[in-house]
Amino acid sequence: MVSVVMAAYNEAATVGRAVADVTGHPQVSEVIVVDDGSSDDTARRAADAGARVLRMGRNRGKAAALETGVAAAGSDVLLFLDADVTGLTHEAISAIVRPVVEGRVDMHVGLRARKTLWLNRLLRVFPIIGGERALSRRIWNLVPERHKRGYRIEVALNYTAKRFGVGMSFDLVTGVTHRTKEGKFGWRRGLLRRLDMIGQVIAVTWNLYIIGGIRDSLPRVRSKRIDDRSG
Repeated sequence: MVSVVMAAYNEAATVGRAVADVTGHPQVSEVIVVDDGSSDDTARRAADAGARVLRMGRNRGKAAALETGVAAAGSDVLLFLDADVTGLTHEAISAIVRPVVEGRVDMHVGLRARKTLWLNRLLRVFPIIGGERALSRRIWNLVPERHKRGYRIEVALNYTAKRFGVGMSFDLVTGVTHRTKEGKFGWRRGLLRRLDMIGQVIAVTWNLYIIGGIRDSLPRVRSKRIDDRSG
């Protein structure tokens, strides 16, 4: 069975629909919404839709909210859904969780379908962030605490699944919509939040893939030099 975890901050406009979209799916054992210090009716609307609601005293960010939800979840397969996403069908949910439930990968991401082919191709070059992702609890537990911060968590999960797990995969999901940051917070605040997200993604990508790659290559370089001297 699968535990659904949603991190929600001021998502009263959409969280009820997001919970309703997954409620009743045969593989979903529970829907947990973590209210990340919202000032609106997010918690009430999530509870009215049938979710188990956990409330955080203050806004601590997406990763901290997910950590709270994972700790309360009862299943070893987790499905992270954004609370501002609507239109997710039961068929799409099955497609997202199936590769993880069957053990083919440790994480599978369902990305909102782009309208142009070149954007779809870019997904194979740039980090996969956002989206609705199913993953094993083991992979979540392997992510270092220092990377469970804000928007860094998604890149850290990608890296951990590929390096320490069976791997990750993704596919495009049609018919799914979400509210943009600009739509939720206004043009100025939304843009600032988007820039903050981009900055965090760049920082963790640099740390894990560039610095980490250099660090990992050093033992091999040292070993090669020793072998060369021995020869």
